[in-house]
Amino acid sequence: MEFVILYLLINIGIGALACFAGKRLFYIALGALVFLGVLNIGLSTNDGSAVSIVIAVVLGIVAALLSKYVYKAGVFIAGALAGAALGFLIGMLMPQQAGDYLGVVMAVVALLCGLAALRWCDLFVRLGTAYAGATFIGSNLMAAVLAFGQLVEHAVPGDVTATFDALSAYIGGDFTAEFGTAVLVATVVFTIAGLVVQGLSRD
Repeated sequence: MEFVILYLLINIGIGALACFAGKRLFYIALGALVFLGVLNIGLSTNDGSAVSIVIAVVLGIVAALLSKYVYKAGVFIAGALAGAALGFLIGMLMPQQAGDYLGVVMAVVALLCGLAALRWCDLFVRLGTAYAGATFIGSNLMAAVLAFGQLVEHAVPGDVTATFDALSAYIGGDFTAEFGTAVLVATVVFTIAGLVVQGLSRD
């Protein structure tokens, strides 16, 4: 159970950092979001072996470091990550037969949000980091509240990487499919709260 709690704390903690301090700590928050995004994608698409986990972590770190050096690219990445998360939620709410197009929906929404981020940079940095952080908070917090027992069942005793892999796949898959509305509402609420907090603390 301690691995489940650790997984939730990491995802919710980094999500909160991005959601409520994304503008002030843009590069740190962006790097954390890029790392988490690439890591979670890597975990959900690999075979679960230790080598695959290491590759996912290394790719996450490299992507996070690269995002720090190019501001406009970083803004685009933040917008695209937020767009991909939005596309994922839209795809989860689409009819079952449209599920085959989830990747296309995520890619199109990510591209559009990334381009919009470049156009309205300051607003989109705040909105993008608030929303991207809120997706981590919303999905993981709702999973902790609504399905903690199932999270514990997915834990692999004594193996933190296998547990993180299983939790990432469950929360991003079956849990979000079953509780998509709750996750969406939580994400919207945290996005608004993050946008307000960042707006009030602007330099």
